[in-house]
Amino acid sequence: MAATVVVACLSTIGRAQALGPMQVSVAPIVQMGAIPLTGPVGAILVALVPLAFDRAELVKRVFNAGQRVLIVVASSAAYAAAGGTQLGTDEFVDPVGLALQMGAAAVAASLTNAILLAVVIQLSSDGSLRAIVADLVPQVVSSYSSYALAAYLFVVLWAPAGLGLASAVLFLPAILVIQWGLHTHAREWSTRHSLLTPFVEAVDLRHPGAAEETRLVTGAATAVATGIGLGPAEVDEVATAARLRDVGMLALDGAAPAIVRRDHPEAAARVLGSVTFLREPLELVAAHHERIDGEGYPRGLVGEGIPIGGRVLAVADTWGRLVAEGGSPADAIDHCESVVGHGLDGQCVAALRRAFERRQLPRVGAP
Repeated sequence: MAATVVVACLSTIGRAQALGPMQVSVAPIVQMGAIPLTGPVGAILVALVPLAFDRAELVKRVFNAGQRVLIVVASSAAYAAAGGTQLGTDEFVDPVGLALQMGAAAVAASLTNAILLAVVIQLSSDGSLRAIVADLVPQVVSSYSSYALAAYLFVVLWAPAGLGLASAVLFLPAILVIQWGLHTHAREWSTRHSLLTPFVEAVDLRHPGAAEETRLVTGAATAVATGIGLGPAEVDEVATAARLRDVGMLALDGAAPAIVRRDHPEAAARVLGSVTFLREPLELVAAHHERIDGEGYPRGLVGEGIPIGGRVLAVADTWGRLVAEGGSPADAIDHCESVVGHGLDGQCVAALRRAFERRQLPRVGAP
């Protein structure tokens, strides 16, 4: 118990790292491993003791404590239901059976976490709880599958392999390296996205209202990309492209409006093309004025020849522009549906409609 608590405390060095709407941490690895090693009560203590060193506001610490207890209770119940028991050092353990038991615990933990997170998002966004849960579950389950694998290795080293306390010593360096890697990745992700803000603000200075339109388009693009099943990395690329889609206007300031409309996607590539991490989003920017019927520009791509991210962005751009100009969100969707098969992709427009019905699209004038 003492060794597991120490590992749990060290695993919380530095806060959980935010990657978009999700937060990732190595603490769940230790918490899941504590279930077969220390039992449900011990696992709850392992989850709660590190909060004594948390400097967050009291309300956040209370929420985190409740969240951890609920997750541990749910995963402990699933572990027991699958036949799991508390393990002792040098005890013979069926590795396959243990994997299934800890897998059941991971599923219960991920579903509980997804529901709790969805409730928080729903209270702040007024969206559909069921739809938010459906969107979050794949992301959370993906994270917890990695947590479960690492926790399984920790438990195997402790009990079946007979290393006991030594397994904690062996596991600590890996915990600290993983935590450092998460911190570095999150800091890089945050830096990349903060670099985009000045460009959005510059476009808004030249074209008042552009920032609000960008917010609407980015929110819609994220909802549509998630709705058609794109992975987190692809969703992030689409959202980045949505923020950058009009940056090329800065390079064409003073040109005729028709030229600006026609050339601003390629101008964006000229302005930011040397920035390595923006290359994929800029490809989507270049494609977001292509049309399904091949009558778009700049390359006249047809149907599925248009990158899926470009098709998502085209739908979000059309909806966001109409709403920013004063149209109602519902009428903007009706317009998008009226040009399916000609200008816009049907799958993406259907995802836009679902997002609207689930109240997942950004609201006009919201902060």
